[in-house]
Order: sequence, then C-alpha cells, then structure tokens
Amino acid sequence: MHDTPGDGAGDVVAIRRHNAVLHITLNTPANGNLVSAQMGSAIIAALSGLDPQVRLVVLRGAGADFCAGRVSPTPAKGAPPPSAERLRQLVAQPALDLYDAIKAAPAPTLAVVQGRATGVGTALAAVCDITLAADDSRFQIPEMERDIPPTLVMAALCDRVPLKTLSYLVFSRREWSGREAQAGGLVSHSVPAAQLEQEAQDLIATLVGCSAVALRACKQYLAHAPGMTAQAASAFAGHLAGTALSARY
Repeated sequence: MHDTPGDGAGDVVAIRRHNAVLHITLNTPANGNLVSAQMGSAIIAALSGLDPQVRLVVLRGAGADFCAGRVSPTPAKGAPPPSAERLRQLVAQPALDLYDAIKAAPAPTLAVVQGRATGVGTALAAVCDITLAADDSRFQIPEMERDIPPTLVMAALCDRVPLKTLSYLVFSRREWSGREAQAGGLVSHSVPAAQLEQEAQDLIATLVGCSAVALRACKQYLAHAPGMTAQAASAFAGHLAGTALSARY
C-alpha cells in the first residue's frame, strides 16, 4: 500500500497518490469548484513531475459539482484597462497551459463528473482521455451569453469532440445531460448517479491491472498517431509494441 499526500495548494486542490493512481480533486465545493490560477498551477506541477510508475491520473471535483467554471482572472471594474498582451497573460495562457498539461500527461487521465461541468469544467472533463459522468450531470459552454467567444475552451476540445458537437455547444449555449454528452461524443460513458462511484472504482481497477509501460504506450499512440500518415502510424505502432514487449523480459 502506497498512499502519499501531495502539495494541495492550500487544499484548494487535493492531490494524493494511492499506489499507482494519482488522484487530483478540485476542492472548493462551496463555489462549485471554480478553477483559480492557484489551482491550475498546482495541477500543472503535479502532472509535470509524474512518477514513471503512476499508471492513471483521476480528476474529480469535491461535493455536488465537478467544476462550475473559472474564477475570473480579469481586473476588477474601475482598474486601468489592461493591454491585449496583459489579458493574454492573465486570461488565456493559464487556461491553455492547464489543458495542455492534462493532454500531455504521460499516463492516461480519467475525469469522474457529477453535477455541473460548466465552461472550463466542460473543458477539463472532456480533455481527459476517458470521461465518466453521471447521467444527470450537466455540461454547458455558456460564454456567448456574455458575448465572449469561448475560444480557450474550444482549443481544449477541438481535437477531443466532433466539430458539430463543439459548434452546437458553443453557439446554442444549451445545457447537456451526461447522457446527451455521451451521445454527442463529449463523454466516454454515462451511468446513473447512484452508480457513478462504483463504476469509477471498477474502471480504475481495470486500468491499473495493466503495466505503466503498456498504458503509456496506448496513450502515446492515441495522442500522436491521428496526425501521422498511415505509414508513419504503422511504424509508430510497431515501435511502441516492441518497446512495451521488451519491458517484459
């Protein structure tokens, strides 16, 4: 048994290693787990130093909601207007860095979603390799209601969901249930809310039954092969299979 607490950024993010699984939990349930810059930095740090023996990263939200959005990083009203470059640094880059860190994690990532997954919450859920959701969870990208183009969320999702799904979520601002999100390709699998935790535990057990080498090989192939030519993808598959098999001897 190996159970190690991590740097929880003042516990606004709870980070815990349990055997071969790294658990990352957004831990401000009173506000729906709105993601702050501090929380994003803590997650990026945890993923950047991932132990080679970690086989799975599980992302959750404490309480009733997975993640209801983001703490606004823009200056308060009445402050001097920032430059476009300053806004990029304050608003755009932290979110993009967080999404990129999750995508680049060498081990597979699993999001377990209940309640609201709004804006950034939708992005965090879908940017993981596998997304398991309660069928009554709620996904929405509502930024256009304030005439704000959600291009940061779109950047996270454009290689994760069909463009028709992304376009509809962005332009309609309609809220989707977990069941609808699965049908639209946003979620891997949805289950009744009462079964979510058991389903998550079963899936975690299935994944960690494999070696870190095999799991990471699959993650690498899924991340890189779609952008390759057919010949290059075949060669890459052979390389990964040989590397994984050689680790057995």
